[in-house]
Amino acid sequence: MHAYIGSKLILVEGLTGSGKSIMAHFIARQLQYHGFLASWVHEAEVPHPILLDDQPASINTYMLKMRQRWADFVDQVGLSAEVRVVEACFFNNFIETLLAHNVERSKIIEYFNELQALIEPLNPTLVYLVQQDLDKALERNFANRGKGFENFVIRLVADMPVAIQRGWQGYAGMRTFWGEFVALTDELFHRFHYHKLKIDNSAGDWQAYRRQVMQVLGLPLIPEQGLSPAEAQALVGLYRANKSGKEFTVHYEDGELTINIFLNVRTRLVRQAQGILLAEGWHFELSFEYDDLKGVYVLRFGGRDVDYLALVGTLAEKIPA
Repeated sequence: MHAYIGSKLILVEGLTGSGKSIMAHFIARQLQYHGFLASWVHEAEVPHPILLDDQPASINTYMLKMRQRWADFVDQVGLSAEVRVVEACFFNNFIETLLAHNVERSKIIEYFNELQALIEPLNPTLVYLVQQDLDKALERNFANRGKGFENFVIRLVADMPVAIQRGWQGYAGMRTFWGEFVALTDELFHRFHYHKLKIDNSAGDWQAYRRQVMQVLGLPLIPEQGLSPAEAQALVGLYRANKSGKEFTVHYEDGELTINIFLNVRTRLVRQAQGILLAEGWHFELSFEYDDLKGVYVLRFGGRDVDYLALVGTLAEKIPA
């Protein structure tokens, strides 16, 4: 027997590159399969229902505004019938900002406890993705996303007030910051009073991690319908966007159809409906249509963009092998 625990707010947090978007998207889909009205909030949605568009001049003003944003969000969700799955807004992009501005640890913990009180009416659940070896986790992340992303993160940390004040520079400084972040979020997870689950996903066994999450939520995992090998193989190949020239490569391995839409990361495609596939971890909806005149498949991006990746409306033709 299963019984849904009744959370109206499910938080998904973890180190950068830990798979927060993949897990949050999965949870929202599973809730929908079970008949719940549910949606997930990507950390880069525009407009974002919680995160601020611009950083206020002072960290104290930021903390006041974010407390109000969370209070308004809780009121909104409480009045709706919808379950909201929110990624990277409780630890990442939020507590992370307080750490970046060198806010005292005791003050961050006190503030965190205030936030817990705010979200209590939604019976929240926290899913926290961790990796025991921080150095290997960062190496995997940068190997997947490329040198450009690694340099971006290094520069991002180097410009933080805490890095400037403490002399954290280069790769070592970036690693120190994330070490501090993980130590802090580990403590905050321990202090979280409601339903929670910590998953060490270093091994990459996502089937096991998905089962763990569903057990905590009190719901059976509903297998997702995939494409047949024949359907999938017909879509495999290189696609080139008509306007931008951007190239997308579709692979089929171990029963999974994947595509590169962000840097070098392979994104799993999940069947939503006949002819429509979801890009896991994104709000993109992909359709593959056969052009009888040209004799090729055309890939079309629908759904919603995020602030750093605009693909909706893109058409890409399959390049003959």
